[in-house]
This record gives sequence, C-alpha cells and structure tokens, in this order.
Amino acid sequence: MIEYIEYIGVPGTVAVAIVAVFFIMQAIGELLELKGKVVPEIMKVRKIFTRKKEERKFVKEAAETLEKVQKSLDELNAHYSTDNIGMRDKWIKLVNGKLEQYDDSIRRLDEKLEQNNQDTQSILIESKRNAIISFASFVIDESKPATREQFNRIFRLYQEYEGIIQERGITNGEVDIAIRIIRESYENHMRSHTFVEDIRGYNDK
Repeated sequence: MIEYIEYIGVPGTVAVAIVAVFFIMQAIGELLELKGKVVPEIMKVRKIFTRKKEERKFVKEAAETLEKVQKSLDELNAHYSTDNIGMRDKWIKLVNGKLEQYDDSIRRLDEKLEQNNQDTQSILIESKRNAIISFASFVIDESKPATREQFNRIFRLYQEYEGIIQERGITNGEVDIAIRIIRESYENHMRSHTFVEDIRGYNDK
C-alpha cells in the first residue's frame, strides 16, 4: 500500500502517515463495533467488502435467472412451430410451469434488491447522523477553531439527512439537539467574528 502511494508521487513520510491513520481508523472502528456502536463504512473496510460481495452475488443470481428465462422463451419459440398439436401443448405446459418458477425467483430477487437498497440507505443515514453529532460535539467548545465552510457543509449534510428521514418517516431527537448546538455555535462565531478565516485575516485578502 505504501509503495502504491509513493508510486503516485506522494512522499514516503506522508505515505507512512496515511497508512498509519488508515489502520488506526480501522482499529477504532473494530473497538467501537465491539462496544455495540454504529460504525461508518470508512472506519470498517470489512463492511465495504462484505456489501460488495453481496451485491456481486445478487447480480450473478439475477443474470442466471434471466438467462434461464430467455432460454425457456427460445425453446418455446423453437417448438411452437411443430405440427404435432399434442407435443406442442405438452411442451407449452412444461414451459409455463418453468416460467412460474422463474417468476417466483424474480420476485425473491426483487425482495433482495429492496432489502439491499434499505441496508445501503440505513448506512447512509447512520453516516450522516454520526457526522452531524460528531461536529456538534466539536463546536460545543467555542474555543476550538472552525471555518464557515465546515459549518456550511454540515448544514448541507443536515438538509440531505432531513430529506431522507422525512421520506422514510423517521424521527431522531439526537440530531435535532445536535443541529441546534451547531446553529448556536455558528451564530456566536458570526457575532464575535471568530471563524478561522476571521482570526487569521484571510477575509481581508
């Protein structure tokens, strides 16, 4: 991993630091999960691999089912032109039975797809929720430096989060409290001109 980072032009010291931070995040993720906490995917690479593996399995199953359906339809077309009415009717009955089985398989695949979408959306919701709560914990201490852009990103993230939970009919008091803390902190920084760019005089340039 370090060799790859160095290959793309990143200095060796920075590469080592990146790798160290990555492994520390994974270790923290494992520890939090052991304590029953919800851990974002960025801190649990194993979750990403597991989800990708399930998605590949689903795609493979869908492709196999659709291939079988197409094969049955092709066979039906090939046998439909026969002059033997009895053979044709028997074949159609057999094919109809197969198609009913495939309809059931497709229905179950649709259910799996819906569940996969729900799981992915749940991960997205948890990630946004954790980011908002974490930032609230950070800015509750007014002495800690923060930029306007940090606040603006969290406000955009909160709007996205609100849209998702309203669509799913979910409520969350923790995030409501967190966004209130963030807004109060933002207003205090605005009144006292204590954003990082204000303190360092970047706005004067």
